[in-house]
Amino acid sequence: MSIPYERLGIPVPLRRSVSPEAPASAKIAVAKGLLPTTADVQLALLYVLVVDKDEKVSSIARETLINLPSNQILSGIGQQTFPKILEFIAEFRTVDREIDERIIHIRGAPTRAAVRIAERADSELCEVLTRHQERLLLSPAVYVALHANENCSNDDLGRAEAFLRMHKSMPEVSDHRPFEESPAEETPEPVAAPKPAAPETPPPSALTPEPAGTPLEPATPVAMQPAQTSSESLKMFDLDQQDSGAPIGFEFDFSDDMENFSWDLTGDEDDPVEEEEDEFLSVEKRIAKMSVGEKIKLAYLGNKQARSLLVRDSNKIVAAAVVKSGRLTPAEVATYAGNRNLADDVLREISSNSSFTRKYPVKVALVNNPKTPVSVAISFIHHLQKRDLQQLSNNRNVASVIFGTAKQLYKEKYRK
Repeated sequence: MSIPYERLGIPVPLRRSVSPEAPASAKIAVAKGLLPTTADVQLALLYVLVVDKDEKVSSIARETLINLPSNQILSGIGQQTFPKILEFIAEFRTVDREIDERIIHIRGAPTRAAVRIAERADSELCEVLTRHQERLLLSPAVYVALHANENCSNDDLGRAEAFLRMHKSMPEVSDHRPFEESPAEETPEPVAAPKPAAPETPPPSALTPEPAGTPLEPATPVAMQPAQTSSESLKMFDLDQQDSGAPIGFEFDFSDDMENFSWDLTGDEDDPVEEEEDEFLSVEKRIAKMSVGEKIKLAYLGNKQARSLLVRDSNKIVAAAVVKSGRLTPAEVATYAGNRNLADDVLREISSNSSFTRKYPVKVALVNNPKTPVSVAISFIHHLQKRDLQQLSNNRNVASVIFGTAKQLYKEKYRK
């Protein structure tokens, strides 16, 4: 099992300390958190040692990772955090509301991590999850977990269900929520017994009152059930239960969401060759067959070819995810900013990203795009150079207030 140091974000000088060939003493020191480094790198180092073959090293690293202070975990996780680290925290970390909410907003968080959090979410976090449209599409199984969570209101679930059905991503769930009593259970059977029976004389034994506790006996096993279920669910957090291997559903490995897609959808060549038309059409057909959630995931992981297709997707959430992926080149951003056929949400994402709008070509593209919000375009006009300002003043495809402002500014600056 090779260690993806680059994807984990572990600097080259520190890799020798956690490599399989490193001395046990060195690995134990790192496992105890004694190596000074940043919070994100420490999380990555600890997870590498959690999957170490040396059981002593693995046990120490696991305990250190579980018991890290909340503020240290919060400062160490983000959009670039390796997915298995997030899954580990969600699976074994003692419930921490702030950490849970941070994880569900990280787009690379695996479905299993999001489901675990949904299973234990309080009412406020339930509302956050049911309003998190991108997360619901990325992981429809989250809705199933929320449906089984007694803290989630029917109003919140109804809103999430309507959204998922609209995007044809509604997962299968039972008609009744597991903790809700059926009408038959609400009316106990002993209540019907005291009705008077006129035709027959009751036997003497019937006149003897039953002991007070008798009618309650059938309810006793039912009352104890929740406690047993709760106890069993906590076993996953018991380190002693993990000696025999990974717990059910969680694997200590370096699996990555990128493995779900073929190389031609995620790999970027340093010197790309000219695309064959047949290959492009093949990729387009494969993307067309994907679910909305798979498209969003590919928008964050895909290469330039995949992004160029997804940014034109009819689903605005998919198209906007391309811009939010953090993988766009400056040339791509400028091209998208000037494309009149893209969804308004794409332009809104570009114009609200300061790292994009610092680039001069992006500003020029946005002010000349009639789909750009007027308030955004106006703010960029003062940054235009003479030639671009003059061209904008003659551009009748944009709003009149935009080319009018450009014309007035051009006169003030360049005509005496």
